[in-house]
Amino acid sequence: FSAETFQLYCRRFLTRKGNVMKFKLSLISTALLTAVSMSAYAEEKAENLEQITVEDTGIKQNGYQTTGTSVVSKAEVPVLDTPNTVNILSTQLLKDRKPESLIDALYNVSGVSQANTLGGMFDSIQKRGFGGNRDNSIMRNGLQAGPAKNFSATTETVEVLKGPASVLYGIQDPGGVVNIVTKKPHQTPKYVVGGTLGNHSLWGTQVDFTGGLGNGFAYRFIYDKQEKNYWRNFGKVKNTTYAPSLSWENDTTKVFVAYEHKDILEPFDRGTNLLTATNSLPNIPVSRRLDEPNNETTAKTDNIDFKVEHKLNDNWKLNAGYNYARYEYFYNQARISNINVADTPIPAVKNKKGVITSPELKARHVRRAIEQQQGDQRVHSGTLNIVGEFGIGEIANRFVAGVDVMRNIRDIGPIYNQGIMDSDLSIDHPNYTNPVAKKKNGNGNAYQYNHLKTLGVYVQDTAYLTDRVIVTGGLRYEYFDQFAGRHCLNAANCDLSKGQNLTKTANTDQHDGKLLYQLGAVYKFTPDFATFANYSESFRPQMSVATPVNGDLKPEQGKSVEIGAKYENAGFNATVSLFNINKRHVAEAVGSGANAELNIVGKQRSRGVEFDLNGQLTDQLSVAANYTYTKVKSLENERYPDAVNQQLSGVPKHQASLFLAYNVGEFDFGNIRIGGGARYLGSWYAYTNNYAKSYKIPHAVVYDAFIAYDTKISGKKVSFQLNGKNLTDKTYFPSTSGNATNTLIPVALGYGREFIFNTKVEF
Repeated sequence: FSAETFQLYCRRFLTRKGNVMKFKLSLISTALLTAVSMSAYAEEKAENLEQITVEDTGIKQNGYQTTGTSVVSKAEVPVLDTPNTVNILSTQLLKDRKPESLIDALYNVSGVSQANTLGGMFDSIQKRGFGGNRDNSIMRNGLQAGPAKNFSATTETVEVLKGPASVLYGIQDPGGVVNIVTKKPHQTPKYVVGGTLGNHSLWGTQVDFTGGLGNGFAYRFIYDKQEKNYWRNFGKVKNTTYAPSLSWENDTTKVFVAYEHKDILEPFDRGTNLLTATNSLPNIPVSRRLDEPNNETTAKTDNIDFKVEHKLNDNWKLNAGYNYARYEYFYNQARISNINVADTPIPAVKNKKGVITSPELKARHVRRAIEQQQGDQRVHSGTLNIVGEFGIGEIANRFVAGVDVMRNIRDIGPIYNQGIMDSDLSIDHPNYTNPVAKKKNGNGNAYQYNHLKTLGVYVQDTAYLTDRVIVTGGLRYEYFDQFAGRHCLNAANCDLSKGQNLTKTANTDQHDGKLLYQLGAVYKFTPDFATFANYSESFRPQMSVATPVNGDLKPEQGKSVEIGAKYENAGFNATVSLFNINKRHVAEAVGSGANAELNIVGKQRSRGVEFDLNGQLTDQLSVAANYTYTKVKSLENERYPDAVNQQLSGVPKHQASLFLAYNVGEFDFGNIRIGGGARYLGSWYAYTNNYAKSYKIPHAVVYDAFIAYDTKISGKKVSFQLNGKNLTDKTYFPSTSGNATNTLIPVALGYGREFIFNTKVEF
């Protein structure tokens, strides 16, 4: 392998019309040894080689179109060259739509739906029918993020990688991962001050300052404060974000460090309840809550990001990163246990004097259990990898090898559970009293914990076999150490007020490892049109806090096959894909009381088709459109045979969205941009706790719109934007919101109609 051959390879495969080759991935059995030898060879013979610039493309945007991503291979690569479905929400799309949460932003991505958020506390995202709260699937700049409130004023774009991602990111469900890319400092000074007004007494202020500090340093500071009344009959929403960041770079090294803190006050709201006896909701206004005004979550989040990128030579660079995420919360809850929606006759009885009283009617009422809980979850994650380019003959390769470490610490408690209240709440004329639980959890489950440590080693490589054929793959070995259980198993000897006798019970204590791999290929019919196929794997170790694990259970494992096609030109990109995911070793708690244990009960499968289109149809018209069909069901369930062949709870078969924006034009008084769209949430099924009965939750169509006006006042750029959300005030149900019983199925409510007016000045 001569220097001259290497030069020819470099010219042919790395330089195309002045553009540099982007990062890719695939598996070649001898890639690791070849990469090391080629790196040494390049150092030794550098004086004989023509200079080759290798640079990251980053995420390039054109309105609603985005190209380049970091979520697929841990190095920015063209989406067209990857054998996976990757969706990216552009900055302009987020600016136009003004989403207020992560799931709100992801409505413009196919195959994504909301899972149980536990009263609004967590980011809970289903991808291709799998996933939920605290499933480790949310990333921040490519590293593990916390479980809640990850979408904020610091969000620049959002990336979604579909399908099993354990080869890249370790322990995962097989649906995919979501990566939030945050705003970075810029050398060019820019100062933005804004304000927000809206219905529900909404008001807010925003600050975003950035600029250079000299000697390669740049800073950014973001401040955002939002307050409003909750859309239902009581509750407040208060969120404040502080986010300073700093960067430094020279010719060979880039350093980025950022901190984000959020203070949060939000209602703890599980929505409404489906009554299984009547297959209906309580006949009351959707705005009426049947819990209590003190059903609130107070919380704070902290995120620290640190990244270093060092260029070793023209072909190789070293990346290191660390992220710390913390979520601390406390909530009160009046959990609904029973709803009586009919006036109930009370029989005549004898009083103390033997007189028979007249029959009465007891008004419609609801019974609640009063609870409170606090929790603290901390996630440490780090990565170190080397990325390089080399050639084997005329085959160009992009190679990545690295090590990931993660420590996830979740501690919950004390948990207070007062049980069923002595008095009921009238449905029609509620008299709220703000009760507070004062008794410890009756079953002694007063403190819970789940501590997980992982170490992953991986290699991945992309081989450009020809100008049309790209082969992709990777290997990973993941070791995990998991310890979970609870304190105070013996309630009689547990005095929470004094913190005594906190005996740990380890229901989960596992140490194991797993080897995983993925393979894929892309065939380009033209430079703009490609087909792709991939096979990938995922795994998740079994875990139980309150129920003992039956022996050393095998981890849940996912295996996926996907085929699809992509088209990308200068204006827009489109992807269509068909997928089949099989998940085995699905476990549930079996038995009851002292005999309960976690055991493997079955298999699940998800099949479907997805379509996404994003970009510019014309210079003035932007479009973001998607459609999803997902059929996800249980193939086997030894505990609940009725669950077999049933669509999994909370997963719509059909989903779609369309959002359009139009630049009306430049006028003497400024620029006007208008837009709007609709999202369709298909019907889905909810089940009683034993799957014996199923209930169809109706579909819904929700409409949004906006109008924006940009102008200049005294030489300063001034922007005004009015957004309308859920314009028809449609009542819709995005997910379940708790554990079902034989009589009640908790169902989350989508947000009511909102109008949000933003203005900002840039100088």
